[in-house]
Formats: sequence, structure tokens, C-alpha cells
Amino acid sequence: MNNLPRVDLQPTNHDYAVFLPSISTFYQNYVSKQQHYEFVSEQRMPGLFENGVEGLNFLNKESGYFYYPWALYSAGHAQLDIEKSKTAESMIHNRKKPDTFILGDSGGYQIGTGVIKFDWEHFYEVEGDATYIGKADRTRLAIINWLEATTDYAMILDIPSRAAVSPYKERSGMNSFADTLKATLFNNEFFVKHQQGKTKFLNVLQGQNEHDADIWYDAVKHYNFNGWAMGGLNTRGIRLILRRMIEMRDAKLLEPGRDLIHFLGIGSLEHAVFYTALQREMKKINEDFMVTFDCSTPFLTVSKGQLYSQHIHTNKDFRYAIEDAPDNRDLVGSSIPFPWASPIGSRLNMGDICRLGPGVPNKTGKIGATSWDSFSYALMMGHNVYQHIESVQRANALTDIAALSVKPSLGYWSNKMPAIDPYVPNEVLLIVELVKQVFASETPMSLLNNNSALLHAFDGRSNKKSTADSFSTMFG
Repeated sequence: MNNLPRVDLQPTNHDYAVFLPSISTFYQNYVSKQQHYEFVSEQRMPGLFENGVEGLNFLNKESGYFYYPWALYSAGHAQLDIEKSKTAESMIHNRKKPDTFILGDSGGYQIGTGVIKFDWEHFYEVEGDATYIGKADRTRLAIINWLEATTDYAMILDIPSRAAVSPYKERSGMNSFADTLKATLFNNEFFVKHQQGKTKFLNVLQGQNEHDADIWYDAVKHYNFNGWAMGGLNTRGIRLILRRMIEMRDAKLLEPGRDLIHFLGIGSLEHAVFYTALQREMKKINEDFMVTFDCSTPFLTVSKGQLYSQHIHTNKDFRYAIEDAPDNRDLVGSSIPFPWASPIGSRLNMGDICRLGPGVPNKTGKIGATSWDSFSYALMMGHNVYQHIESVQRANALTDIAALSVKPSLGYWSNKMPAIDPYVPNEVLLIVELVKQVFASETPMSLLNNNSALLHAFDGRSNKKSTADSFSTMFG
């Protein structure tokens, strides 16, 4: 037994908007399979892993090397047979409720891109009597049943506007924005009819520009779901987001009963701080309100041979640093410590990562280009998840500290402005102040118009970092 600490990241999230790691199937497979049999052998287990593979399960407060109770998991990756899912995705199913929170993605991305096969030809078809359920409806029903059996909140099955753009439209049969909206409205009605009340559903907003986003919002806003999920421009266009929040507030669409807004597939620290500012204003309307956002970057980067090395929080550079990870066959058997900080990293040495020496085949029997085996990827994913959460929390804390020290003035923006604070970019501090003033103003739209340069600068700064997660913003 070692004396290395385990870390609880729940209390350090304070009143911040909640980042949801979008758990990859690859990662949860390791935890779930190990819960049922020896998927990772004792010989392969890192020597300091006192809780074995279960230590990678950050939803497990007792055994995880770090604990973080919030995450997203997608029906698009799931085993939709619920009984099989209880085994295949036991990391998700075996979590302690209500001490954890899982937001369910409906799998719209996977349907729109053809990963999940959908009966597009009979999308709207109703055959025979009222008891008939066609193939398309069977897919819808499997998704809604899985979401209700597995998640706390979940998105309805939207068909986003990107499904009508090549190469997706060749797979989906959606040829226009109008097609995708019509299909989503049909799915909304299906969810209204078949929901059982076991989970709370989010109305999804899509649209790749403000014009389309307005049409979509007007078409779906009457549905009495339990909150909202933002896709497309609704996730990253700060002017549109603020305008929409004011419209929703004035229409009383953020009152108790609609207690959550989720922003799909955005992982930048600038957005994390912006979402926190939004949540604080929403709580003045509805004290139970929660703003969440997700990305899959901690998992995707490892598939590209990269890991999180450090946090960078300065006036000019506000990000988590992602670097190429060491991949050297000469490190096989090495006791050199894993040099990057996390409760998982502190339990590793480089020999735990670099496992395949010269001429040693991987599990497929081939000599690959890497010294990593498949478990190496899972270990670094766990490290990345911790680092991402820590970076988000630190960005929020630094912004709160700066906001107590300075009172940024709105109405003028220039990228040549002197630094307001050494740790937080000017755009971030000014956007936080703008959020406060917009919700307090009797003329919020004029305030947005008067700060268009700042809004443009913030969008340009934060959105250029979000390309790794852009796929998730397209679909619910």
C-alpha cells in the first residue's frame, strides 16, 4: 500500500459551471471490463496502483485516484440493449446515485454521420395500426429507453443542420436546413409521447448562423422539456448566446422546471469562465440552475500521441498545454517517474507507459510504430481528464481573484490595451463584466451592440482553440 493521496475535485468546483468529460468508449471499457473479470493482468498493473484499474474510475469516490462526479456519455457509443449495457458500461451503470451526474448525449452525431444506421427512407412512415413500430421508431425507442435507464439528464434526438451538408447529407438524406428541423420536430414529438419520466430531457437548439438559429429556436421553444442543449453557433457565438438567454429569461423559459443548459463540445478555458458567469446570473432567476459543457479532448489527444503537460494562465495565453508524449522503446522497464502531475501520473513511471521494446509485437501480433500498448492509452487519458478539470477550475479561480482586484470598463475594446491582470486575458475579464451588465440592464441589446468589438475579439480568441471538439458541437 502506498501513501500517495487521492484527490476530491468536487469541492474545488465551487459555484463554477460544470465541465463534463465526454467519456470515451475506449476508456470506460477498461474500467467496466475489469469490474467483471481480469481484463488487465496483475503483471501489467502499475506497481503503485493500489486500487487497480478501478482507480481510473473518477466516478467512484471510494476507489478513484481522483473523484469527480460529473460526466457525459453518449447513446451513440452505447450498447443500447439495456441488460447488456449494464455489463458493457458498468462504469456508468454502477455509479452511486444521486452522488454522481451523467448527462446523456442522444447520439445525433453518430446518426448524422452514419455510425448508427438509421432507416432514413422510412423516417416519417406510419404503417398499420397504432401499435406498429417501424425500424426508425425502434431505433428512437432504443435510444430513449437507454437514456432513461442510464442518465440523469439527456438530450432529445435532434438532427442538426450539419446533417444536410456534404459528406453527411449523402448518408442522412437530409438536403436542407428545413429538412433537419422538420426531422427534429418529428423526433421531439416522439420523445414527448414515449418519455417515462425516469430522466429529464433537454430541448436542443441548432443552427450554424444566427438566422437559422432563430428559426430553430422559434420552432422548438414551445416544448416543455427540462432544460436546453446548445449546438452549432449556439455554443460558441457569445452575442447569440447572450441574446438568447435574455429572450429566454423574458419569456420565462429559464424558470424552475427548466434547470439546466448544456453547451455541446466546447473545451476552451475562455468559454469555461464565460459559462460560469452565465450560471451565476441564471441562479438569480432559478437557484437550482446549472450550466454544463463538455469536450472529448482529454481522450482524443491521446489517440494522437499527445498528453496534457501543464496549465498556462497568463494575460496573453490562457490554455492547457498539449504536447507529444514520450514514446521510446528504450524506456521499456524504466523506473523514471512519469514527469507530469496528476493523481494518476504520480502513480506511474515511464516503464508503465512504454511497454513494447524493439521487435515486440502489439496484441494484434504486429510490430507497430509505438512503444505503447492499449492500456498505456487508458492511463494517459485518465491523467488528461484530471489535468483538464484542474485547469478549468484554476481558470475560474484566477478570474474571480482578478475580478476583486480590478473593475474593467466596457464600451471600448482594443487588442493593444494594457494588461488588466497578469493571469487572465483582458477579453475574459471584460466578457464576465459584460455578462453581469447585460442581465442587469433595461436595454441589454443596446449593450451588446455597443460592445460588438469585444464580442468579436472574444469569439476569435476562444473559438480557434475548439477545433478538437468541433464535431460534438454539430450534433446532440
